[in-house]
Amino acid sequence: MEADLLDRLLVTLAVRLRSFSVCTIQRGWRLGFSPFEAITVHYVLRGTGSLRVGHGPWRSFAPHTIIVVPARHSHSLGAAEDCIGEVRAEDHCVLHGDGLISFTAGDGSPDALFVCGQIADTHTGAMGLFELFQAPMVETFPSDPVLRYAFELMLAEVVSPNLATQAMTEVLMKQCLILLLRRQLVASDFTSPILAALQNPKLARAVLAILEQPGARYSVDSLAALASMGRTSFAEGFATAFGQGPMEFVQRVRLRIASRLLSGTDLPVKVIAATVGYASRSAFSKAFEVEFGAAPSQFRLVGGMDEGEPERIESEPPTEPT
Repeated sequence: MEADLLDRLLVTLAVRLRSFSVCTIQRGWRLGFSPFEAITVHYVLRGTGSLRVGHGPWRSFAPHTIIVVPARHSHSLGAAEDCIGEVRAEDHCVLHGDGLISFTAGDGSPDALFVCGQIADTHTGAMGLFELFQAPMVETFPSDPVLRYAFELMLAEVVSPNLATQAMTEVLMKQCLILLLRRQLVASDFTSPILAALQNPKLARAVLAILEQPGARYSVDSLAALASMGRTSFAEGFATAFGQGPMEFVQRVRLRIASRLLSGTDLPVKVIAATVGYASRSAFSKAFEVEFGAAPSQFRLVGGMDEGEPERIESEPPTEPT
């Protein structure tokens, strides 16, 4: 992929990642996670082991590994063979520090240590492109000095949590994730459907135009021209790569931006509708309600969606002191 196109795509994806837990696993133990609604990202700060998503194969990991698990998939971390015991994360959950929670497998000293986060819900995260992410990724960076330094900083924060530990780890986690996406985008062996879709520079040009100027007037013909493709081949190629037609993609990008403006600004609904490319408020409101299940004014009234808050496993509430 062309370097300038790659850089613009990475900026436009605007990945939103929130750290939410620290995981510790004793050698020989296994920690199981029920499916989350958001994409889960594990950063291996210390130790070795394996990952299994659903009933798929075990994949090994080592320190300085980033593990990305698709949404709505159960997964396990830890011992692939000779497992002493497996526990569910939701059954071994305590407060770690500064808003982070801790999941633990084993009753001895931990051998593997992770910091974990989630990519924001698909209504707002990366303009919905991560909806296409269905295959797990396990990437190790043993010799990259920038990533090694970021992992060492995360380790220091997690080992001794303090004020702003969560904020610090989120910054470092996002930096590492962007570097992972950059590596994947320039690689020849794409493992993720989203990255495979963006590998085609012609389709990527059309996607980039939509993401950079969502309020512009588009048609299948105009997008095909941007991609330097014929109308039919463009429409078919886009649907195959992204699982939706080009105009459906345009509408969903517009509505995601609108949801941010509704929850984050006081702009009138009519202004937001025009800004994201709708000719009338009524057409915008109808499309918005179909997508989000609520009218724009109602969506704003209840505060929209909390982009930074992932689906968390609930722990027991603290008891009143006696």
